[in-house]
Amino acid sequence: MHERIRSRRIQLGMTQASLAKMLGVSRVSVTKWESATTKPDGENLHRLADVLKTTPEWLLYGTGDTPSDDITVIPNVSQLHAVPIISSVQAGSWTETHASAKLTDVLGWSHTTMHVSEEAFALTVRGESMTNPNGLPTIPEGSTVIVEPNYGCIEDLYGKVVVAILDGTSEATIKKLIWDPPYKYLMPLNPDFKPIQINGNCRIIGKVVQVTQNL
Repeated sequence: MHERIRSRRIQLGMTQASLAKMLGVSRVSVTKWESATTKPDGENLHRLADVLKTTPEWLLYGTGDTPSDDITVIPNVSQLHAVPIISSVQAGSWTETHASAKLTDVLGWSHTTMHVSEEAFALTVRGESMTNPNGLPTIPEGSTVIVEPNYGCIEDLYGKVVVAILDGTSEATIKKLIWDPPYKYLMPLNPDFKPIQINGNCRIIGKVVQVTQNL
């Protein structure tokens, strides 16, 4: 059973952490299931089967209808990563709390082929400050951004779109980080909005690595 859980999770491009969050259990529980230390039962078994798009019978015994192979026609599906969409308020403490986050903390899920860490998260863009009326690059309202909190040093972020929290605020903002010596700015892509000069009055919590938009 543990091998079927693990192989099906990998086939669907999920990490242990993302699977745990979708089920509302701890990552340790998933690790124990996949190492045959314990077995899911009752409600957890049925929810696990639903999330893995299979049946409890197949998970338990390898019998009955086998999981749908429809996803195998998608190239590199094993490289898909499920990233939790969270609120701009939650973003400020996500790296400290993601390991203990509950399913109720997650607003939805986004999938990416980008190589991201398990701490990566997604935000839904609000407002027009990153909508570029002159064309690309643009991040219009309603877009989903994939954010990698493990970005290295701040010098690597100059010219990149970042997620930051200004002192005295609780919500994260998405802006382009510009260095115009000796000053640094959080720059909107929309010229109707003013740049924000920063001088130690903000915390960079991640780098935007991908933008997706539903039409």
